[in-house]
Amino acid sequence: MIAVARRRWWSAATWCGAAALLCLPATARAQAVFVDGPTSAVLPSLTPSLVVRAIGFANQRPLRVRVQIATAAEFTPQSLAVDSSFTTTDTTIAVQITRALPSEATIYWRASVQGSNGASTESNATGPRTVPAWLTLVAPNSATGDIFDVRRPLFVWKSARLTPAAGAFTYSLEITNAGRPEQGAAGLRDTTFRAATNLQANTSYRWSVRATLPNGDAARAASLATFLIIDPPLPTTTILYQNFPNPFPSATSFSTCFWFDVGEPGGTVSLDVLDLRGNVVRTIVPTPDGTTQLAAGRYGRGAPGGGSNCDNRFVWDGTATDGRTVAPGVYVARFSSGGGAPTFRRILFRGR
Repeated sequence: MIAVARRRWWSAATWCGAAALLCLPATARAQAVFVDGPTSAVLPSLTPSLVVRAIGFANQRPLRVRVQIATAAEFTPQSLAVDSSFTTTDTTIAVQITRALPSEATIYWRASVQGSNGASTESNATGPRTVPAWLTLVAPNSATGDIFDVRRPLFVWKSARLTPAAGAFTYSLEITNAGRPEQGAAGLRDTTFRAATNLQANTSYRWSVRATLPNGDAARAASLATFLIIDPPLPTTTILYQNFPNPFPSATSFSTCFWFDVGEPGGTVSLDVLDLRGNVVRTIVPTPDGTTQLAAGRYGRGAPGGGSNCDNRFVWDGTATDGRTVAPGVYVARFSSGGGAPTFRRILFRGR
């Protein structure tokens, strides 16, 4: 888990000039152990470097050094991520961690040094520090969803730094539709991937990446929200899709979104939210500006590149026409176009 480089930094004369304690006779020196490491709140690497300094050990050689990194300030056995010991004749030792620390963990470190006389001295614990995320999804990864007008979008992610001694990450990527695998790739070395085959239009997807090191350690990151592939050609059929998220509110959305298509040549559209008695709770279409006649096209989707897969004109936030919040429960979306039979979709409102 660690690599050790032995080195002496200062001459005896320099030490005496810096600290008179070191120039005292061996029997009069107080023994102390210090560990120098990254000072930033978030570590710059998954495999940080530390320097252990043993002071006042005089001619007690060899020294037995123990380095510990834990995810708890109490350094319980269950919390130890690194627990390594080695023997050295030097009093200043550079220690390179060679196994990636747990992703996004809070850590503490300390060291102890035992001289040839059997007495051991321990440093103070340093921390907390935070380990960077092993893996971060870059795009598409908007918290409110993303929209593409291409069938094979480019997926981008990044990994935190680590020492070459830990090896290199390999990645596996998965694209899912309603929790079911749609596409995937394994053994990737690059941090970008373009879908191998066309994804379906007007369908919500999620994606995730798993990063694995040669020793088998791994971490996974999943997209914050869905992404949508839109189909530029005009629809030939008028249809209301199932609203989403459903139930709502959800962890990522305060309201539920309605998508619908109006087939050529367009028509008069109405969209209402009803209670189970059939009473109108809220009207979505006509829109606030009174629009009912809609041209052929796809409605409810956010604009490509807008950071959301929902058009705020076609949402319901759980309030009635008078602005009051309705009771939690089941509601119904009623969609009509022209003189055709209405379409209904079930809505589950969790309440606030």
